[in-house]
Amino acid sequence: MPPKKHLANKPKPHPKQSEQKASSNTTKLHEELILFADSSGNLTDFDMTRLQDIVRQAKKHTLFWKTLALGTDSLAETLAQFPPFQSHKITCSDSPGYTLRIAPLPDQLSTSGGYALAITAGRSLEAICQTYKERLDDNITAWSDSITLFNALFDTAKDSTLLLDESGVVLTANLAALGRHAPEGQVLAGTPAMALFGKRFRPSLQRALTSIRPKDIHTEKVVALDRNGQAFPAEAILRKITFSTHSLYQLILHDLTTQEELRGKKAEVEEMNITLRQVIRSVEEERQELREQLSNQVKKRMLPALEQVAKADSAEIRDGYISLIEEHLTGLTEEGASSCAPELLRLSPREFRVCQLIQVGQSGKEISRALSISFETLQTHRKNIRRKLGLRGKSTSLYQYLRQTMPMT
Repeated sequence: MPPKKHLANKPKPHPKQSEQKASSNTTKLHEELILFADSSGNLTDFDMTRLQDIVRQAKKHTLFWKTLALGTDSLAETLAQFPPFQSHKITCSDSPGYTLRIAPLPDQLSTSGGYALAITAGRSLEAICQTYKERLDDNITAWSDSITLFNALFDTAKDSTLLLDESGVVLTANLAALGRHAPEGQVLAGTPAMALFGKRFRPSLQRALTSIRPKDIHTEKVVALDRNGQAFPAEAILRKITFSTHSLYQLILHDLTTQEELRGKKAEVEEMNITLRQVIRSVEEERQELREQLSNQVKKRMLPALEQVAKADSAEIRDGYISLIEEHLTGLTEEGASSCAPELLRLSPREFRVCQLIQVGQSGKEISRALSISFETLQTHRKNIRRKLGLRGKSTSLYQYLRQTMPMT
């Protein structure tokens, strides 16, 4: 990645500037500014007020790499040093930093070509994403531990144990199977399992492989072949393990050369088989459950909040929705549920602003003046808010509810 470049010094923004509406051709989402430039690199469309918060001398029809002080002298040099579709860190003297992304405009959007530039500021979501990544890493580690447990049980089994694919080819074999059946210095993976049996027993085992059901256990006395091609009596136990998209087969070979040894091992092997099956099923179920939980949480909490942010035309309302997003993301990455009520995401931007003012203790008349609405209109908003939040009866205070469930902005 190229070295960090410095933007022109950013002037201190006036408090009222944060309340101005974003341009209809720009998008703001957690301090993200979208600029558009033509095929020569001249800025053509952007929110002048917000860009001047970053670059004081920003003007239209100026070269974007000059405006952003990227330290380059041409469009070709800029695209070479800041490749499109990648994130590049750029900083200014009084800011923790900005991220610049450049994307060429497709023909469907601009027949004459051009570029979209996204400038993003703010580290809070990066910190939350890092926490989320750490939490996800913990889940992956737990899953890896389950696989390790399966491998430990699989490899320490005293009887030859093999996992077969749906065509009966060996996928993997434990140490006992390798020591008994694999030629010196070779492995069993890729070998047809039927090659481990005497010819007379292969047809019946092949039929069992194609007809066995997931809950069935096929047991058969057979003659097996060791690594030197010598025959020995064995008991073959075949099970079918069904996953969401495919099936595997577990094949265990009991050596029946000594009947007394068989009797001593039976209980131990049966217990091991049950444990192996439970571990394999548990790993698959936990992975599916984790995927569904994350998907449901994103659909239920994150997407409605993002839609409301896009609709909001006030900085206070956007900041409120962003606080809700942060709270819910924290709830996904930490133990315990978030204290924020997801019902708040159902409120319209105007209703959400009313809740913010109620939360900080403003009276009805103060809220009416702040929002330039009549007191009767405010009362209608309060009724709709209580209905959407599920508050019934005068005994439930909207003020107390918002103080407990709505993040302070």
